[in-house]
Amino acid sequence: MDQVSKLPFYCVIIPLIASFCMPVLARWRKDYCMPLATVTTGAVFAITVYIGYYVLQGNIIRYNVAGWPPPWGIELVVESLSSMMIMLISGLSFLILVYSRHAIKHELERLVTGWYYTAFLLCLSGMIGLVISNDLFNMYVLIEITGISACALVAAKGTRLSTEAALKYLLLATVGSGFILFGIGFIYMITGHLNLAYIAMELPAVKDQYPFLIWTTLSFFVVGFGVKAALFPLHLWLPDAHSSAPSPSSAILSSLVVKVYIIAFLKILLIAFGLEIFHETFIRHLILALSLVAMLAGSFFAFVQIELKRRLAYSTVAQVGYVFLGIGLGTPWGLAAGMLHIVVHAFMKTCLFLCAGAIYYQTGRKHVNEFTGLGYSMPVTMGAFTVAAFSMVGIPLFGGFISKYGLALGSLEAELPLVILVIILSGLLNATYYFPIIGQAYFGQEDGAHHHGTEHDHHQEEKKFKLDQVPLSMLIPIAIVALGVIALGIFPGGLLDFINRTIVELL
Repeated sequence: MDQVSKLPFYCVIIPLIASFCMPVLARWRKDYCMPLATVTTGAVFAITVYIGYYVLQGNIIRYNVAGWPPPWGIELVVESLSSMMIMLISGLSFLILVYSRHAIKHELERLVTGWYYTAFLLCLSGMIGLVISNDLFNMYVLIEITGISACALVAAKGTRLSTEAALKYLLLATVGSGFILFGIGFIYMITGHLNLAYIAMELPAVKDQYPFLIWTTLSFFVVGFGVKAALFPLHLWLPDAHSSAPSPSSAILSSLVVKVYIIAFLKILLIAFGLEIFHETFIRHLILALSLVAMLAGSFFAFVQIELKRRLAYSTVAQVGYVFLGIGLGTPWGLAAGMLHIVVHAFMKTCLFLCAGAIYYQTGRKHVNEFTGLGYSMPVTMGAFTVAAFSMVGIPLFGGFISKYGLALGSLEAELPLVILVIILSGLLNATYYFPIIGQAYFGQEDGAHHHGTEHDHHQEEKKFKLDQVPLSMLIPIAIVALGVIALGIFPGGLLDFINRTIVELL
């Protein structure tokens, strides 16, 4: 047991140490940076899988850093939710790193590659730490580490657009951090504790003395984490940041970074405050309203984007709405579906952004109206793109269907049947901006072909399948993530075990 309890700490400290070694390597042997980052992340993934197996046996891992017991020391706690998230974070990061080997050479200057992997590992360390940390101050430090390294991942491209996007991200993220810090200060003022479990013991006793302050604290957390997680209308930084970053950065930002903030918010909400206080204040209704607007507005904005990565970025705004809808419903099914959607969306969005990177790598095309015939010249990439898009729309047998179905059940449980209409409408809107891309890739006609006499021969040649001209190290991660989306749609049982256990532990 003693050895197992140290494992979560290793998951945070190993990438942290590796990220400090990275700049030295970058000066001396640039080509070693990517292998070191990949091996490090692979090792962390192996540890998290072991932790996940251990936690599924019904154990909870607690580790006091440097031997200081809570409430004074820093406590790391891994229960079902955290173990599921650290496996997701390290597993997808590993695939994205494998993919980045060629993608980064194509998209970044050679000078910055070492720094890029430094930021990547720092971000990984921050995300894992944030998910397993059990006290608020430590959470705040890790929120900052994750946020600043994420800005570096956006700025890495060095273009005018990405620099501007990173600056915007940094400024807004700082505002979000400020709100979170105020919220933490208020909680400390009321309860005298920063450890989530101790706050949970203290709050019921004092909540009647400070009704207004508790309400204020919660609203500060909603705004702070809302900015970080890009909840509409606090999402202003997201479309620029995600669309102008390198493809591996877009994938990790959209699928993981945005989600760890939601998990941190969930832990504060459910462990420290508890569902009772959450239902008593009107914060739940606020989250519900924002999430419903996000689901529709994000889709409308995505619909009018011509650049593929911007379209995917706005689609993330809508998908974050789904996750917050699960929290806003506040029922067991709602929360379970929200957590499920975090995992499913991570797979879908990683898949879509990696496909976008591969298309750019092979053809240099960025706009959704230039994809004619890609289904034949890049069958693996477009096949994976189609799988992820079907899942986004919520077609049965794909992962997205399961989480949307869960949200519909949660809406009935919360006695809000009209919410189901919004879920269906949002799914139809998703279809309006994904299906034309797929239709064009497989069934599109070449523009202006009829002016040539050889139009028929030209067309015959177009329709022959030939394998993608993309390195295998980019195709394999794309294929794995696409298969993951299908697996989550057909066999969601294992994931639901984790989530049901989480719901039981939290409620």
